[in-house]
Amino acid sequence: MKAVVVMLATIFMVAACSAGTAPRATGSAAGTASGPTRVIFIVGDGTGVAQWSALLVAQDALPAAARLPVIGLVDTRCDCGRTTDSGAGATAYSIGIRTGYTMIGMDADSVAHTTVLEAAEARGLSTGMVTTTHITDATPAAFGSHVASRYDRYGIAAQYAQKDIEVLLGGGRWYFAQHPSGSLVDDMRTRYTYVTTPAEFARVDLQATDRLLGLFADSTTYPDRSVRPSLPDMARAALTILDRNPRGFFLLLENEDTDDLNHDNEPFDSVVGGMRELDAMIEVALEYQQRVPGTLIVVVGDHETGGLMVTLPRGEAPRATFQTGGHSASMVPLFAGGPGAEAFGGWRTNAEVGQLLMRAVQGDILNAP
Repeated sequence: MKAVVVMLATIFMVAACSAGTAPRATGSAAGTASGPTRVIFIVGDGTGVAQWSALLVAQDALPAAARLPVIGLVDTRCDCGRTTDSGAGATAYSIGIRTGYTMIGMDADSVAHTTVLEAAEARGLSTGMVTTTHITDATPAAFGSHVASRYDRYGIAAQYAQKDIEVLLGGGRWYFAQHPSGSLVDDMRTRYTYVTTPAEFARVDLQATDRLLGLFADSTTYPDRSVRPSLPDMARAALTILDRNPRGFFLLLENEDTDDLNHDNEPFDSVVGGMRELDAMIEVALEYQQRVPGTLIVVVGDHETGGLMVTLPRGEAPRATFQTGGHSASMVPLFAGGPGAEAFGGWRTNAEVGQLLMRAVQGDILNAP
């Protein structure tokens, strides 16, 4: 039985062709005289070319991400050239420096560096982080804290509590409520509107809310999606709150389920389900960008998970075949649109992407390579 393997060329050739026919983002660098005022950084944890191929095959139509006109490939290795973990992978994006395995907001010598989120705060921008795992997990932690190990979740939570991050949505309630130094939630509730269920989240008056803390599970919310709001709904809430700052904002949006599904080597339809929610969140970002053209959107994976191969066996349903339950060193696709997006195109290291993000939140004009 022959199988048609969905290879890298498929998604990139189709997306590249569509860029010539789809409307360009109204905030593209060619039409602006300054850097972006709003930066939305979207991480599909564990998403490589094969994961996007699965979505393309399943719906037989281009995803929302294809409307972002700039495409790149990212080398995700960590400091020593090894396959990265999410700590080192996200830290490369957050500080623009490759680091060691499991490290958060630090270089390989354990020296802390200012993160993109912290640089945004220093400039007077609002900030937010949204995820489907615990909010102290590796990807958000790399932007909001500095610890030697991603597993120091109590230390990460304590650093969040000392910052002025306007929106925090995800799981991880245990690390705040049961902190060894006492409940961090008690203090944070004096500054935040605090919710713990989707029903409470739905009742929030976003127009009257300046800071929102949502902790929807003791740890991760995977695999029970019913315990949390959907990613598109959380993204809309975050954008509504952050949009009120005329100086702009930096917003991290992460789908961790895409990583977990591939770690678990789930069937094709399950993998596609995670990708659909990620793409629906990207659609929300694109809708916002259409209303506010000075918005830069960057979508990327921190690494590929599972060594996924998508095949189309003759006469059978699409199939997901995995090579590992861990991460791979495969390059991951990057999609971008808005002011300075062209600078993210081409072949990039994860650290180079982080350096460009840092310049973006500092208001620099990003020129194409």
